[in-house]
Amino acid sequence: MLSQPQRKLIALGYLAISWSLLLWLHLHIEPNVFAHMVAIPVLMLATGISAWRFCNRDCCP
Repeated sequence: MLSQPQRKLIALGYLAISWSLLLWLHLHIEPNVFAHMVAIPVLMLATGISAWRFCNRDCCP
Protein backbone atom coordinates (compact mmCIF):
# COMPACT_ATOMS: atom_id res chain seq x y z
CA MET A 1 0.00 0.00 0.00
CA LEU A 2 1.41 3.37 -0.98
CA SER A 3 1.38 6.31 1.39
CA GLN A 4 0.00 9.71 0.40
CA PRO A 5 3.44 11.29 -0.30
CA GLN A 6 4.41 8.32 -2.48
CA ARG A 7 1.17 8.61 -4.48
CA LYS A 8 1.76 12.36 -4.92
CA LEU A 9 5.28 11.70 -6.20
CA ILE A 10 4.05 9.08 -8.66
CA ALA A 11 1.23 11.38 -9.84
CA LEU A 12 3.67 14.27 -10.37
CA GLY A 13 6.04 11.99 -12.29
CA TYR A 14 3.16 10.79 -14.46
CA LEU A 15 2.11 14.38 -15.16
CA ALA A 16 5.65 15.47 -15.97
CA ILE A 17 6.18 12.65 -18.44
CA SER A 18 2.78 12.81 -20.13
CA TRP A 19 2.60 16.61 -20.37
CA SER A 20 6.15 16.88 -21.70
CA LEU A 21 5.34 14.31 -24.40
CA LEU A 22 2.12 16.16 -25.27
CA LEU A 23 4.00 19.45 -25.45
CA TRP A 24 6.61 17.83 -27.70
CA LEU A 25 3.80 16.49 -29.90
CA HIS A 26 2.17 19.93 -30.00
CA LEU A 27 5.40 21.54 -31.19
CA HIS A 28 6.39 18.87 -33.75
CA ILE A 29 3.24 18.09 -35.74
CA GLU A 30 1.89 19.99 -38.71
CA PRO A 31 -0.53 22.82 -37.96
CA ASN A 32 -3.91 21.20 -37.50
CA VAL A 33 -6.82 22.99 -35.83
CA PHE A 34 -8.36 19.84 -34.36
CA ALA A 35 -5.10 18.54 -32.91
CA HIS A 36 -3.91 21.83 -31.45
CA MET A 37 -7.23 23.20 -30.19
CA VAL A 38 -9.14 20.05 -29.21
CA ALA A 39 -7.20 16.79 -28.97
CA ILE A 40 -4.04 17.86 -27.15
CA PRO A 41 -5.82 20.07 -24.56
CA VAL A 42 -8.34 17.28 -23.88
CA LEU A 43 -5.52 14.77 -23.41
CA MET A 44 -3.75 17.17 -21.02
CA LEU A 45 -6.97 17.59 -19.03
CA ALA A 46 -7.57 13.83 -18.95
CA THR A 47 -4.06 13.08 -17.69
CA GLY A 48 -4.41 15.79 -15.04
CA ILE A 49 -7.70 14.34 -13.83
CA SER A 50 -6.31 10.79 -13.72
CA ALA A 51 -3.25 11.95 -11.76
CA TRP A 52 -5.53 13.82 -9.33
CA ARG A 53 -7.72 10.72 -8.89
CA PHE A 54 -4.68 8.51 -8.30
CA CYS A 55 -3.33 10.95 -5.73
CA ASN A 56 -6.62 11.24 -3.83
CA ARG A 57 -7.90 7.69 -3.81
CA ASP A 58 -8.51 6.13 -0.41
CA CYS A 59 -7.27 2.61 -0.90
CA CYS A 60 -5.55 0.44 -3.44
CA PRO A 61 -7.65 -2.32 -5.08
